Amino acid sequence: MMTQLEQLVRNLQNRDAGWVVRRDAAELLGRLAQGAIIALESQKNDTDMDVQLQVERSMEAIYALALPGPVKRAEHTLRDLAMSCEKGSERVVEPNENGFAVNVRLDGDRSQRVYIMPHETRDGRRLVRVYTFCGEPSPDMYAWVLRANSKIAHGAFSLFPTKTGERMVLLNNIPRSEATPAMVKVAVKEIAYYGDKLERQLGTDDEF
Repeated sequence: MMTQLEQLVRNLQNRDAGWVVRRDAAELLGRLAQGAIIALESQKNDTDMDVQLQVERSMEAIYALALPGPVKRAEHTLRDLAMSCEKGSERVVEPNENGFAVNVRLDGDRSQRVYIMPHETRDGRRLVRVYTFCGEPSPDMYAWVLRANSKIAHGAFSLFPTKTGERMVLLNNIPRSEATPAMVKVAVKEIAYYGDKLERQLGTDDEF
C-alpha cells in the first residue's frame, strides 16, 4: 500500500509525466485522503483507548496540514474529560472537591480510586492531574517504584503532600490545553492498575 501511495505522489510531482498521469494521480490521492479521514472519524470513540488516542493524533496531524495557520483545538472541560472515563460499574465517576474521582473496579473484587483534578503550577502552567494514592511512603517500596517507573507510560510514582503528611501516589500531569478524553482514559486505566499493583506488592489492604 505504501509503495502504491509513494508512486502516486511521484507521478503527481513528476512534471515530465503527461497531464493525464498527473491528473489521475491527484484524483486517486484525493480519494485515499477522503477515505482515510472517513475511516479515522468513524473510530473516534473506539473502545480500545490506544486506538482512540492514535486516531485523535492522526486527525490533528491531518487538520494541521490542511488548515492554514496554527490549529486551535477547543479545550475540553474537566467534566468532559472525567465523564469520558465512565463505563457502567467498571469505572464510576463522581464529583470530588473541585475535580472528579473515578472508582475503577479491578480483578479479584479489588478497586482503585483515581482522581482527575485541575492544577496550576507556580509559573502559571495549567495542568490536569490524574493520580491515585498508593500508601504511606517507606524504604520497603522505593526500589520497587523506581523499577516500576521505567515501565509506566502514563505517569510515575511520586511523593505527594497532604494535610496529614506525605503519601505515595502514582501521578500523571497532562497540560490542560493538550488533554483529550482518550489521554485521560488511558492514564486512569494505567494509574489504577499500577497503583493497585503497588498496594498488593506491599501486602496492604485494598485501602485506596
